[in-house]
Amino acid sequence: MAFPVDLRRCQVLGLAGTAFLALGGETAGALPVEDLLAPGSAQAAFGLVGVYFGVVLLIAAWLLLGRLVRGGEPPTPRRLLLVLAVWAAPLLLAPPLFSRDVYSYLAQGAMVDAHMDVYTAGPAQLGGPLADEVAPVWQNTAAPYGPAFMGVASLLSGLTRGELPAGLFGMRLVALFGVGLMAAALPRLARHSGADPAAALWLGALNPLVLLHLVAGAHNDAIMLGLLGLGLVAALGRWPVLGAVLVTLAALVKA
Repeated sequence: MAFPVDLRRCQVLGLAGTAFLALGGETAGALPVEDLLAPGSAQAAFGLVGVYFGVVLLIAAWLLLGRLVRGGEPPTPRRLLLVLAVWAAPLLLAPPLFSRDVYSYLAQGAMVDAHMDVYTAGPAQLGGPLADEVAPVWQNTAAPYGPAFMGVASLLSGLTRGELPAGLFGMRLVALFGVGLMAAALPRLARHSGADPAAALWLGALNPLVLLHLVAGAHNDAIMLGLLGLGLVAALGRWPVLGAVLVTLAALVKA
């Protein structure tokens, strides 16, 4: 007998996956330097198992959801957006996962706030506890990001006054905002192209890579993609000038 699949089961299974990711990240995530555990420690190993178990559950939930989307009566885009919100919720307060790039964003924002040129020097020039959080390979690397994102990072630096937990939470909110813009744009782009809006949301926004890379990692690709999608919607509609502005802003986040 086939395993019964419904939207609620997919929602709960994906929620369990991201909850395990968040809990495992407490010991195996990209933690601040002072909180890092030895790679071979029992706590770090247990956290790593939790993270990978969460990844497996999230992928399983996404694949099962795909069966519903491709079925005879797919969920509406609004219900799929609710699933996305539920899956993303545990990651909101989780430590950064799979990458330390978010610390680079915060350090570069602090550099801009201190009137340093991020395009000629790396975070090492900033010095201090915040720069120490940046991965060694990027310590002396100039910012590869555009002035639009550097402006956001600088504003966040000023608002949080260099406090790491507040800065990480702020960058996570920026990433979630970008994913929200993506999710708003995808159904409209799908309809314009003659594709199924539900399938577009399933593949483009509920994809585990979006949650693992853009949300869990708090990557600035999220706001770049969100602005790009919204710009395409505007350009295909009645606001081509607005579309050009939004697409340009996306490139000024990350080309």
